[in-house]
Amino acid sequence: MYNIDCILPRILPKLHKLKTLATRFYNFSEQQLKTCVFHDLEILKIEHYNLESASIIIENSGGHIKKILLEPFEFDDNVIEDSLVFISSIRKNCPSIECLSLVFSPSKEYFAEIEELLKGCQNLKLLLLVIFDQVYEEPIYIEKALMYGEILLKILISSAPSNIKEIRFYGDFKFSLEALEEFLRKWEGCTLSILISSYNLQYNSIYEEEDYKKLINKYKNNGVIKDFRGESHMDIMNIEI
Repeated sequence: MYNIDCILPRILPKLHKLKTLATRFYNFSEQQLKTCVFHDLEILKIEHYNLESASIIIENSGGHIKKILLEPFEFDDNVIEDSLVFISSIRKNCPSIECLSLVFSPSKEYFAEIEELLKGCQNLKLLLLVIFDQVYEEPIYIEKALMYGEILLKILISSAPSNIKEIRFYGDFKFSLEALEEFLRKWEGCTLSILISSYNLQYNSIYEEEDYKKLINKYKNNGVIKDFRGESHMDIMNIEI
């Protein structure tokens, strides 16, 4: 692996017709990354969340990227610092995106950028949203998680493309019964599969409570929901190329 990482910066820029790229971008300088121009690139899988490098690759693509995937890994503050530029790069350069994984901080700036991305990327069929709150405040954690969940659902109601078929949520969030009901009542897109995994595993179990099950079954019967289930972190994050 060491040898591959060392020679890749010399080889990769020569593969101009590349359509699928999955790498860690180890040992790449910024200048070397800028020489990686792949106008035919359709699938980009980012290992170890090197979002800064991925943003450069996206900016040099030909606008044909259909899948951007994140390798399951532990989050850190550096990921979040690079994420805003990453999301902006996708919004500006990936009009054909169909399958997308995003990790972000639950701030107004990030929520606004995601809303603009959803409005512009109307071919999306599968969306993974990973919410990572850098400031953990236990006394108000539940309150914040509920707020993040409500904001996300409102953004999806107003901006998500109508042909999206699956949305996955992972991280610092929780959906109140009221917010989830409003989302399902107002959803006007395709029959939707919703997969959920929270950092706090107790939050996954609330969707098995009677009130939630009754609500979910109602909208399954109405044809709004195809599937609604909790999953493990790995199952949520793993999306096949």
